[in-house]
Amino acid sequence: MRARGAGIDPWGAMNQQSMTIRAYEEPSRYVLELGGELDMAGVPAFEAAATRLCELGAREMLVDISDVSFIDSTGIRAILAIKATCERHSCEFTMTHAGEQGDRVFELTRLLDHLPFRNRPAARFRRELDLWTGSAGASGQAPA
Repeated sequence: MRARGAGIDPWGAMNQQSMTIRAYEEPSRYVLELGGELDMAGVPAFEAAATRLCELGAREMLVDISDVSFIDSTGIRAILAIKATCERHSCEFTMTHAGEQGDRVFELTRLLDHLPFRNRPAARFRRELDLWTGSAGASGQAPA
């Protein structure tokens, strides 16, 4: 089911039109898991979530776009902006592949070889974060 408009779903995930964002804390990194469409409607929420993780002192951020079904030019711009934000905060930025459609977009824009892609991560111990109420985990601190 796709959410209409911005809001928080019953599980604490941010919904922006047809995009979902979940944030997780793992032992050595934060993960932003995106689903749906990364387009101009969802970009502000994506940028806000990534910026919030950088402000929390993330040392590594993995943006999992493996469940993203569509990426437009504003989504590409947002990924590049978030990568730059991570660099300014001394946070390592990595991302997963987005499937055939997403990889084709990165290939056409000649970014496929210039972004730090990795395979979808194996399930690791993780704790979901609530970035939208101001309480990021129990301590609000970045993982060690």
